[in-house]
Amino acid sequence: MTDVATFDRPRLRLVADDLTGALDTAAEFVPVVGSVRVAWGTPRPLAGRAIAFDAATREVGADEAAARVAAAARLLDLGRAEIAYLKLDSLLRGHAAREIAAAIEAAGITHAIVAPAFPYQNRRTRDGRQWAPIDGTWTATGEDLPVALTALGFAVVRAAPGAAPAPGITVFDAETDVDLDRIVAAARTLGPGARVLWCGSGGLAGALARTAGGTSTTPELDRPVLGLFGTDHPVTQSQIDRAGPRALRLPDGSPASAARLAKRLDDDGAVLVAFDLPRLARAEAAERIAREMNRLVAGLDAPATLVCGGGETLRALCDGLGAEGLDVVGRIVPGVPCAVLIGGRWSGIDVVSKSGAFGDPDFLARLVTPPLGREPALSETASHGRTA
Repeated sequence: MTDVATFDRPRLRLVADDLTGALDTAAEFVPVVGSVRVAWGTPRPLAGRAIAFDAATREVGADEAAARVAAAARLLDLGRAEIAYLKLDSLLRGHAAREIAAAIEAAGITHAIVAPAFPYQNRRTRDGRQWAPIDGTWTATGEDLPVALTALGFAVVRAAPGAAPAPGITVFDAETDVDLDRIVAAARTLGPGARVLWCGSGGLAGALARTAGGTSTTPELDRPVLGLFGTDHPVTQSQIDRAGPRALRLPDGSPASAARLAKRLDDDGAVLVAFDLPRLARAEAAERIAREMNRLVAGLDAPATLVCGGGETLRALCDGLGAEGLDVVGRIVPGVPCAVLIGGRWSGIDVVSKSGAFGDPDFLARLVTPPLGREPALSETASHGRTA
């Protein structure tokens, strides 16, 4: 990445619905703004030119989600940022309309540019609806944003890529990265008095970076690589199964399981761990997985690289390790950011994260295979997975 003087970098403020979303969207901005500090938990003053905050709205009710976004928008002074960004899930899971409304009202936004498409992940917006291939069939996902936002009392316009944004909310169709680039170019013609809120996934963030001249770099991973996966999403579970000898399913996070894992890491240099637990209700299962994972890591030395699937899993691990934040420094591919853990027992390790739904069946197997999962002997002069 080309180094840019700090005072030349735009001020970024990003509010996300979960931790993986905060990380993968922040990663798209790194070539333009430098490393991005990602924080979570109780809203608090945060310093730095590039800040992302996980408001953790995905798993709460609509009223609570709106309140959290409004609080984060005020805390970050979202309306005064040169890049004000509200991260939306590319499948529109969660409460997108209520969160957009809350951010607009809290930050005094004049123009909201809504474009949740993420072409790299086959997530498209057509006629104002989000579409994705589900079980091989293109399917509309999430809420109808133009209808939902109009019902909340906002002036909403549906538009094609390249159309001039209207005051209020413009929901853009987009099916390619070129479409997203055209949306950004059109919105940049708004005058200096406009307070613009960009609302999208990693796709729109990538377009903002591209049109500003940013070029992404791909960091490499140092070993040992420890993968921890708490998500029950079938995509990730299939990826673990296809990782062959690098996959390890454990019954719990006991000292015996930790010893078994430590030996595998010593022998193989890369292990992808999931838990075989009894079927539980969703909330109970998440609590149990978090507890077992934190028991497990309590008995391990820090790996060079932690790979994590699912935002709730990563958040629980960070809390258990006593981390205070993550500095995003790049990405492996769009949707798979690389960050550095800040604070806590494993401070300084690299962290690679992905959503439970991300990737083809062999993605994890490739991720931990050299050169991405390179051998330490080949990287003595490397920067431990950080981009320059």
